[in-house]
Amino acid sequence: MKIKQLLALFCFSLFALSGFAQTKEAKTAEFEWEKIVPLVTKRAEVENYFGKPYKGNIHSSRYDTNFGKISVYYGFEPKQVLYKCNPSFDTVSSFDISLTEAIPIEGLVEGLGWNLDKFDKTPRDAEIDVYRYAEKGIYFTTLNGQDGKELVNAISYEPSYTNIKNKCIEK
Repeated sequence: MKIKQLLALFCFSLFALSGFAQTKEAKTAEFEWEKIVPLVTKRAEVENYFGKPYKGNIHSSRYDTNFGKISVYYGFEPKQVLYKCNPSFDTVSSFDISLTEAIPIEGLVEGLGWNLDKFDKTPRDAEIDVYRYAEKGIYFTTLNGQDGKELVNAISYEPSYTNIKNKCIEK
């Protein structure tokens, strides 16, 4: 009798672990853009993650993914007054994601491990708010869902203060 219970417990444990692994993989695939780091990631790496862009030129690439449209910009000087960065033409300067389907703010924050307390919230108008974490270079906009909950519809990444200090020269 105990052997059957141990076997059942073992099978249940394997099933639970495989479900956890699939969930972790799904979250990783869902937020695949997190691998892109402005002033660090090169164009070849971006193409390795998302394939060839459906539209692009020397300064930008656009990708249509299962979670939204990504616009990646290359070689532009970050909007920093105190530093001169001069990134190469194949280095990511910044990128934006227009989500195919708006994500509840709680799901995005939890999925990416963000601390919402670090973000400043600014109302853009009656329906849209902008969150920004300038130190990390992360910005996102929310709109009000039908149930009154905030839904994230677009995210932007610029260089973090750390990468600017490490990759750029003080003016």
